[in-house]
Amino acid sequence: ANPNMRFACVIAARNEERVIGGLIESLLRQTYPKALFDIYVMPNNCTDHTALAAIRAGAQVLRPEGEIRCKGDALHEAVAWLLPQRYDAFCVFDADNVADERFLARMNDAFCAGAQVCKGAMRAKNPYDSWLSGCYGLYFTLFDTFFSRARMSCGLSSKLVGTGFAVHRAVLERFGGWNTSTIAEDAEFAAQCAANGVRVCFVPGALTYDEAPNDFAVSLRQRRRWCSGI
Repeated sequence: ANPNMRFACVIAARNEERVIGGLIESLLRQTYPKALFDIYVMPNNCTDHTALAAIRAGAQVLRPEGEIRCKGDALHEAVAWLLPQRYDAFCVFDADNVADERFLARMNDAFCAGAQVCKGAMRAKNPYDSWLSGCYGLYFTLFDTFFSRARMSCGLSSKLVGTGFAVHRAVLERFGGWNTSTIAEDAEFAAQCAANGVRVCFVPGALTYDEAPNDFAVSLRQRRRWCSGI
């Protein structure tokens, strides 16, 4: 589709000075017209120079006004500030992601075709670093193929995980902004979509690359957090 959607790219970041620049640079390399998207970082509870790194890389920084206990709180404040700015859709990324250069163009295609909430495909950014990161890479690819793509083919919702997804402003206006309170904000928002009859569409051409852990103890803590939150 012709470039039509105006996007706000939103990144909630806590102590991400080391990686935030890579994501911002990948967004600035998008094939989508630069006049149609802006990049916002909301640093929260940081003890490093995440905000300075984001500004140097070319993003705008949002300062939280209330207490930020989890990613959902950061998204709540960011959406409350950005929704009146007349963006058509909001893309959410994790700070350690890298976005494919066609990510926004493919999301534009989906929204122009009538989608309301879109989830892009995920790949491991470092699949050859260790057996563990390789397993994450296999998992992402298998999940996209046999769950998200399969459910789309059946007319069902794809799974919405916490990065590389986009939400049309009409959905956020209907929901009264972003309002999640658990540590699994992605699953909670997906439940809100299901309860309100909003389908999550899988967009395989909108790729994000996620940094997978190489340490099993780190992976165990991560998956325990996901499971407890869900």
